[in-house]
Amino acid sequence: MTSGSEKSAAAGALAPAASRARTEFARLVSYVVFGLGSVYLSMRAGELPTSRWEPLGAGSFPQLVFAVLAGLCLISAIRAVMDIRKAGQLDGLAAALCGWVKVRRISFALFGLLVAYLAVLPFAGFSLATFVFLLITQLMIAGISKKTFIQSVVAALIFSVGLNLLFAEVFNVFLPRGVLFAG
Repeated sequence: MTSGSEKSAAAGALAPAASRARTEFARLVSYVVFGLGSVYLSMRAGELPTSRWEPLGAGSFPQLVFAVLAGLCLISAIRAVMDIRKAGQLDGLAAALCGWVKVRRISFALFGLLVAYLAVLPFAGFSLATFVFLLITQLMIAGISKKTFIQSVVAALIFSVGLNLLFAEVFNVFLPRGVLFAG
């Protein structure tokens, strides 16, 4: 039979291990994100134009730096996985990750919406793409009701068409019109 103090001591020993596993998992995610970003930037640096006077080209040094950074992220990610396994909390990590994503689902949706906005911007133009982006973003955050819909449409019009007019008429800077409206 175990006493209450033994149960609390066992629970207390599991709490630091779980906390350590969550910390290591957060590090693992950051290593993967930074590593993938470094690989992408290394590939993009290789596309920089070369000059006649430089035998290696302008992108050689950035490509080397990003490749080394990606390698260091890979090594760190492997160490983080080993630390998570040592903590013995690898089993409950998937459930914890699902809960973490579920709590932050609106943030992920907004980030995905921002990526879509940036992808559509050259085709749809500033006014249309910004209007749709702001309208959807505001409705996601505030919720959909008659009042929030009207407020969101007004705010999206002001910040999309209004900013476009302000920049064009006052600052004489023309924001992207997009392929759809180029003529």
